[in-house]
Amino acid sequence: MLGELIHSVLVFLEGLGYWGIMLGLMLEVIPSEIVLSYAGYLVSTGSITFWGAVAFGTIGGVIAQLFIYWIGRYGGRPVLERYGKYILIQKKHIDYAEDWFNR
Repeated sequence: MLGELIHSVLVFLEGLGYWGIMLGLMLEVIPSEIVLSYAGYLVSTGSITFWGAVAFGTIGGVIAQLFIYWIGRYGGRPVLERYGKYILIQKKHIDYAEDWFNR
């Protein structure tokens, strides 16, 4: 079942070409290693160019990390306490992470 979901997402991303690589790395619907491996496959078949895949992959990865950084920088703990339940983050997880960083 999970394999079918990943296959469906990869087929969708293939249809988007370079934008699909960028979107796949930004959203992290599936692990980035799978998206990048699939991008390598598309490069090997000639569907996309290597440098295009590198450029769009880099842009997608950077945008995703900037978004996560901004959430942490400007929202911080209140955002995690309010919306963390939707991604299975509990208060004890936040406390544990803060204790670890404060060491």
